Amino acid sequence: SSGINAEYGRRGNRQTTRVKRNSTLLVCDEDFLFGVGSREVRTKSLSLHVFDYKSNTRHLCIGKVNINLGDYDFKDEDKPLSLKRQIIPYRQQQDHFGSLQVAVCVNEENLRIGLIKAEGLVPVDMSGTLEPYCRLLVHVGSELLHKKKTCVAEAINHNPVWEEIFTLDLPPKTLLCDVSITIEVRDHLRNSRSTSYLLMGRVTLSNSAQGHGQTQWEHVCSKRGTTFTEWQPILA
Repeated sequence: SSGINAEYGRRGNRQTTRVKRNSTLLVCDEDFLFGVGSREVRTKSLSLHVFDYKSNTRHLCIGKVNINLGDYDFKDEDKPLSLKRQIIPYRQQQDHFGSLQVAVCVNEENLRIGLIKAEGLVPVDMSGTLEPYCRLLVHVGSELLHKKKTCVAEAINHNPVWEEIFTLDLPPKTLLCDVSITIEVRDHLRNSRSTSYLLMGRVTLSNSAQGHGQTQWEHVCSKRGTTFTEWQPILA
């Protein structure tokens, strides 16, 4: 399932096509309008990023096309300029997309989760720009108990700071072994037709999680009322 992000100039000028499902032939036939003057366009570039969209994991960037608009003559506004360019493959696919600092404390009545900051976030696409936020999901068994999200942060050097704490009620007699915490790190998209975000990765804390996520949750469950703050890897 593929789609295209079109980004012109600064970060806010990004738009996304509809997603073409279950096909290797991508035909968009969509128009995007960017506000720009005839003189300014000569100093700008247009980046097109082709994605393979995933519903339950990080979207994969297939490749990109960069177009230097200063190389072309736009004097005839009534005549569209048709270009054909080779897609440059994007080979920076990996499993670890930065680290998230998470603080967790549990007692008899509620669960406190602090989403502090992240370091070394890896952009989903090749533009290098980010507007990250976190989406917090708390499940008891298969039931979704709480759903929250942080504000959108400025990712200076890809190291955003949120410092937000969520206090969430737990049902009486909740078994902590049935509780799971999922934190999705997302890249907010301002101007998009098909989606409002790109999934960068996630952190899971539970008895069934692997590695650091399971270790931190075991510490939280063993000492109720004590806050454990740890860095967790952001995984695909």
